[in-house]
Amino acid sequence: MFLVSCSEDATDAYNSDGSFSATDINGTWKETNSGLIVVISGVSDNGAGNGKVTSSGSLGWPSAAIGGNYLTVVEYQNGGYWDAYSHTYYDSGNWVQTGIVGLAMNDNKQSFKIGTAVYERQ
Repeated sequence: MFLVSCSEDATDAYNSDGSFSATDINGTWKETNSGLIVVISGVSDNGAGNGKVTSSGSLGWPSAAIGGNYLTVVEYQNGGYWDAYSHTYYDSGNWVQTGIVGLAMNDNKQSFKIGTAVYERQ
């Protein structure tokens, strides 16, 4: 499902005529501001994947958050665009689903955005 209230980056990525495949999102990604590292895996033409936290960077999450599902049901939509359910880690030790996000990848496949947050391939 393409988000109706998406950013210009998301619209550009969705409509990109670049040579994208569903698996392009799989890999290790580091958020440039906080240093959060997420490994996205399992995304294919026929299935959805997940994004697990391997480092919380400067966010200061406890070690219990490491290995948690930051993104679930990561699904390829079109062009350089995927969507997923986002999750937030709470001090109670639980990851809670907080919404649907769009992942808008640059044509060079070396970075993507979720809103204004930039994630770079590692």
